[in-house]
Amino acid sequence: MIALYIILGALVLFILIMVIRALLVKDTAEQPEAYEKPQIDLDAAVKKAQGAIRIPTISMADENASDKPFLDLQAYLEQTFPLFHQTAEKRLVDNYGLMYRIEGTDKSLLPGMFMGHQDVVPPQEEGWTHPPFAAEIEDGCIWGRGSFDMKSQLVSIFEATEMHLRAGKMPQRTMYFCFGYDEEIAGNGAKAMCKVLAEEGVRFEFIFDEGMNLLDASMIGIEGPLALVGVCEKGWVNAKITAKGKAGHAAMPPKETTAVSLAKAVVKLNKHQMKARFTPAVNMLIKSVCPRASFKYKLLMANADIFKPLLKPILLRISPATASLLRTTMAFTVLHASDAANVMPDESYAIVNCRVNLGEKVEDVKTHMQKVLGSKYEVELLALGQHEPTGMSDLDSFGWRMMQKTVGEVFPGGVTAPFPFVAGTDSKYYDSLTNCTFKFSPHITDAKYRAGMHNVNEYFKVSDVESDIQFYYRFMQNSCF
Repeated sequence: MIALYIILGALVLFILIMVIRALLVKDTAEQPEAYEKPQIDLDAAVKKAQGAIRIPTISMADENASDKPFLDLQAYLEQTFPLFHQTAEKRLVDNYGLMYRIEGTDKSLLPGMFMGHQDVVPPQEEGWTHPPFAAEIEDGCIWGRGSFDMKSQLVSIFEATEMHLRAGKMPQRTMYFCFGYDEEIAGNGAKAMCKVLAEEGVRFEFIFDEGMNLLDASMIGIEGPLALVGVCEKGWVNAKITAKGKAGHAAMPPKETTAVSLAKAVVKLNKHQMKARFTPAVNMLIKSVCPRASFKYKLLMANADIFKPLLKPILLRISPATASLLRTTMAFTVLHASDAANVMPDESYAIVNCRVNLGEKVEDVKTHMQKVLGSKYEVELLALGQHEPTGMSDLDSFGWRMMQKTVGEVFPGGVTAPFPFVAGTDSKYYDSLTNCTFKFSPHITDAKYRAGMHNVNEYFKVSDVESDIQFYYRFMQNSCF
């Protein structure tokens, strides 16, 4: 009986400690201030976004692709934002990369950079309810390729800056603007601009690029939207898995063809994924959300170190999105065997698109695959496009405090949380030029809205043109002007 009392007493004490830990959680985020939002001519701003969307700047995948759309877009931007272009020093890097610089009045301040990209992915041929480059407006949305990713956001950056300039303001902090032309395929424009800046010895207080959005977090008790701001980026690499054997006529197949062998390899790798773990970015995400969550979720998050063994399998099963936060992902995107129905190939291969988790390296992917599959299969990491994970931004920095502050001001009640960005951006190439990179697109979305990106019937809400401009305007006001 005494032993039972000891066990019950220990359990009560354990629960009491967890409750106290939850009660002691404090919100240390930068507090917003009341400010007067500027008046925005939304109709004019939307027309500017439509004009940019109508220019079909499809990424130039080969040297024979036409560069005319990119030249047209550059001319359009100069015509549409004349004061910006009269004020900023413009440089063309690698022919089409747009780099601008507006000199600040305080030379002691490190500059800030605002980024984006001019190119869009090719539109699928069928399924569009509105022509992909018509930028038609219906149901309160602009429909078209690049409307979400990221012409509307690109225009908002120019518009917000021009609003400050029209008011007769010049920034204290020098401002750079870099817009690549092939973010969707290779990032050569970003690499070229980064090289120029590195050679000139430029370092940045912060870099602000596209990324994740704001989400509804009411299910965990947060009244305002949750701003998931990418503060690091997973690496990526394409791996090629090859199964080899003997070619032959399909009328006399062996027990296991190379196609069958490859299929077994795919199933085995899909079953034996790389280890899931909580990275520092995920830990900081939990820590940032915790103070504003309802008590039951706060209790869970404040004691995440205790509950992680239970949380991990839950997060891995909830959705692909939550699973991708915890592990290197492997997506089998290409399977190739014979080019003819009656021919058995001497080799079959699969291409696996891998997004490499923070704290791991590209080479770790090959090591894991080879260990799982054994020497029977050849594992090769394809050189084109591979990139290591980035470092994590400094969350004890001026830039991060201004991001928190601006989110709370433009989106009342909003919570800012660091987020390990799982897709790819041009800003990863600038990792050595700053210790503070934000990958964030400042509009509220849901899964359906985001699903239009790179898909048929891509759209962008008219109201989000205004929220993007308001956010960039206020962030620039807080950090540069």
